[in-house]
Amino acid sequence: MKKISLLFMAVIIAFLVVGCDGNISSSTTTTISTEATTTTTETTLSSETTTMASLMTPSSVEVVDNIISFSSVNGAEKYRIKIYDSEDNFVRELNVVNGFDLSLLLSLGVYSLQIKAIANNYLDSEYSEKLSFEIINPNQISLLEGTDMNNLEHVRWLGRTYYDSFQEVRNFYFTASGFEIAFYGTELKVTLKASNYTILGKQPHLVAFIDGKEDPTEVKLIDEKDDPTKPTLIVLNQAEAEYTIVSGLEEGYHTVKLLKRSEAIDSNTAVKSISTDGYFAAPPQPKSFALQFIAASSSTGYGNLGTLSDNKTTGNSDGLRAFAYLTSFLLDSEISIFSASGWGVSRGWNTPSGSISETENIPNAFEYVAIDAQNRVLTELGKWDITEYIPDVIVVNLGTNDFNASGYSSMSETEKTALEERFMVDYHDFLILLNNMYPDAEIIVAYGLMNEQNKLGDFTLQIISNANETIGSEVVHAFLMEGAGTLGNPYGCNYHPNVQTSMNVAEDLAEFISTLTGRAIVREMID
Repeated sequence: MKKISLLFMAVIIAFLVVGCDGNISSSTTTTISTEATTTTTETTLSSETTTMASLMTPSSVEVVDNIISFSSVNGAEKYRIKIYDSEDNFVRELNVVNGFDLSLLLSLGVYSLQIKAIANNYLDSEYSEKLSFEIINPNQISLLEGTDMNNLEHVRWLGRTYYDSFQEVRNFYFTASGFEIAFYGTELKVTLKASNYTILGKQPHLVAFIDGKEDPTEVKLIDEKDDPTKPTLIVLNQAEAEYTIVSGLEEGYHTVKLLKRSEAIDSNTAVKSISTDGYFAAPPQPKSFALQFIAASSSTGYGNLGTLSDNKTTGNSDGLRAFAYLTSFLLDSEISIFSASGWGVSRGWNTPSGSISETENIPNAFEYVAIDAQNRVLTELGKWDITEYIPDVIVVNLGTNDFNASGYSSMSETEKTALEERFMVDYHDFLILLNNMYPDAEIIVAYGLMNEQNKLGDFTLQIISNANETIGSEVVHAFLMEGAGTLGNPYGCNYHPNVQTSMNVAEDLAEFISTLTGRAIVREMID
């Protein structure tokens, strides 16, 4: 009996020692048979500690067009993101899958996020570093090309332009023609095409105005590192190239107005595509007042940066500092210029030996889209749709070339009389045509800029009188311009007005238009 008691106590002590030194695990096994059910419990003693592995943090995280993507993590069963607003305030936490559209849960705006991987039997991964992203309207676009060049939803075309469906480009021809566009982002790029790009005297010159600026004087070259909102001069020296019109802007809403400063007969220009690092907005609205200029060389800035001893080039000719554009600048108006150097009412330097032409003259050409770099009317493009641009005031400045073109000085008196009579009839008919096209517009016939008032001043005044009589009201008005090379101002190239003369004429003309229509002068003249 004593031996049995001692043995029992030894077993108890051994059991207590084992219980103090190790862990106890137990498993229950259930066996089912037709005869009986028995349960057996087994106890396992172990000294091992189990630890779980951590998942890797997702990498290559990005959000493109509202879609989140990231690299998959081995073993991960789901992924969770934390979202913060633009001021780093916590917004929400949610599970996502690769390729999830975040715009389904978030409104438009700028956010940041972190992501981690999750799975059973694993520790969650660390959150990734914060990634900034933007929820955008899925209909927003950042590239305009192809038929977009014929779409007015995102681009406002200025002046007379034409969409070439074969080349899928938008051609723009005359001085001060081009486009205006708005976008959210920091930069704008434009692919442009040009003719005569290898001829230094004829390379197209364009100016980009940023964020509403319209003063053409403080212009920087496109590759200059300067204030990005400063107007930029672009010289097209390639048949086709992409130009960064502006970059480095503060992220946000911006506008760009790109205008041709050289004239139609020097070179053809076209827009092939427009892109931004952000997205396009609706273009700015047109101004509430519109001017139409119909003229010859002086409205295109012919040689106004040069001197009497210089030959005219696109480099020394700035149509945005000529009297036409400067007048619209003072009045803050829309502008359309239809002009070509050397052209006249009945004949000009553009016609063979100064002969009278039934087609190559401004009145006939005005009914068509444009005059091109071959110095001819683009009749193959068809008639211009006059409803595309409705002016409040039309300024016509013609006649100089009719009486100065080749052969005039050697004409007999009979020939000169015949030319004068033809000029008066053609000019009168053109003014009547303009009144029929735009019956609500005031028409101003300007003369004297090339010091031709003594030669054709009387003819001009008679033409105006005849036109008003035909129309039946005083809608055609005479305006005598300051002559080039007068009042101490030197000539530009080939006896044309320089910039100062153009400034003086623009101030006088703007005042005349303001008195005539009530349109206020809202800007001071350029320096």
